[in-house]
Amino acid sequence: MSSRKDSKCGVCATPHFERNNYFYGKQFTVRDLLQEQSYFNEKRRLVNRMVLGSGVVCGLGVRWDLKKRAFVVEAGMALDCCGREIVVCEPRPVPFDEYEEQCHHAREKAEHWGKFALCLEYDECHAEPVELPAIGCDDAERVEFNRVRDGYKLRLKKWEDACRRQPDDQTPCPAPFKHAAGAVPETPDCRTEDLHHYLCGRLGEGCPECDGCGCVVLATVYVRAARGWRQQPPEPPPYRYERADAAQQPGHEEQQPDGLIKDNRAAEYAQEAGREPLEVWLDTCTDRRLVYSNPLLYDLVYCHHGDLPHIVDFNWRRPAGPDRELDWETFVRTIKSGLTVYFDQEIEPKSLNIHTFIVSYLYRETGTKAFVVKRLPLKEIRMGRDGDCYTATFVARDQWIKDELETSDSELIADPRYERGVKVEITLRGSRIWSTRGKGLDGDYLADKLPTGNGTQGGDFVDWFRVLPPAARKPGEEQSYEDY
Repeated sequence: MSSRKDSKCGVCATPHFERNNYFYGKQFTVRDLLQEQSYFNEKRRLVNRMVLGSGVVCGLGVRWDLKKRAFVVEAGMALDCCGREIVVCEPRPVPFDEYEEQCHHAREKAEHWGKFALCLEYDECHAEPVELPAIGCDDAERVEFNRVRDGYKLRLKKWEDACRRQPDDQTPCPAPFKHAAGAVPETPDCRTEDLHHYLCGRLGEGCPECDGCGCVVLATVYVRAARGWRQQPPEPPPYRYERADAAQQPGHEEQQPDGLIKDNRAAEYAQEAGREPLEVWLDTCTDRRLVYSNPLLYDLVYCHHGDLPHIVDFNWRRPAGPDRELDWETFVRTIKSGLTVYFDQEIEPKSLNIHTFIVSYLYRETGTKAFVVKRLPLKEIRMGRDGDCYTATFVARDQWIKDELETSDSELIADPRYERGVKVEITLRGSRIWSTRGKGLDGDYLADKLPTGNGTQGGDFVDWFRVLPPAARKPGEEQSYEDY
């Protein structure tokens, strides 16, 4: 078994796998022992590149050492696109001086910026030399090596030579989230592709391949001429970046009007070399591809979906029943005592207010017969605890209760000649309500099932009920509030 050297690192980089078959009297040669290593190495690397992918697994942060004028790569691990493991066990500097000539040349060709990639590449070397005696007619002694050591190399390469796409390049969106610009179809497409079928189609397109470039991008480096940039500064590099010369070193920094820090040491080095100084910017995130390991996926899921607060009950649910109707007397008692919502976690009090806990009602004006939506004015939101549940109670203003619930001409007493009751709606805006642990309310009330939620932060809780007119009232009759 041998890996095809002219092949890309795809699923068939090794066309077939063979392992040794052992039997008594078998003669072992170098070929057999190499086959033993290759079988397991190539299988492991196949799983790495097909299942895990390529990129940074952990660590490998990049910082700028002002004193040494070098990029320093911290310890960590990466997988290249051929599935080979690259382990860096201690901080390694990459001196900028070794690449300054290359950076000047690239900068002169670029309109504003010279763009480079700080590459981590798999490398192996021979170790433990062994001197061997001459063999046969060859009188010369020879040297072989007892070990092949896995290693790596760090290089600053031109961006076009790094042959790495952006992390999100060539990643199509599923149909529901892919909007075609321009043409509008004559008839709507009412079939929405679900996630399973989208992924099934992606897998059927073929296996990923690597074009043989072993560069794992750790950072993107931008360079430009420092002279005259204050008069006509070019556009800054895209997305997020950090000035590589912004390390705080007393005596070697100068605060510029725009708040950036310029390293005077760079000008000193440039003067010694007889050329204009370069300004270096470092982006350690945008073009860095990540391997989503199980610990990283756990952190991601927990950060956005884990341990979220939910609504587990509310005090108008049982009296309203499945028909969502409250008689007038029950409604008055409920409003006077407050509309209470029960949570499974303690909610941050300041996140509950008149803008996030909303009670409104729809009624028909007597004169115009137009439907109007009004909000119940809030007096306070009373926080409490009931057993294992945490509660928040919407309490309406006393004056509003007196004007609307203790009078016979309340807007909430619907005229049965026009409508069978008044609709009351309760909304809690989950995207602006969070627990004391800092997690947003998972508030979607799906199919009337409690607790609320669909596993993601945010989502509005919406419920409603109808306030029925007093039972004794009949069309055309005038009655006082005391009769209700």
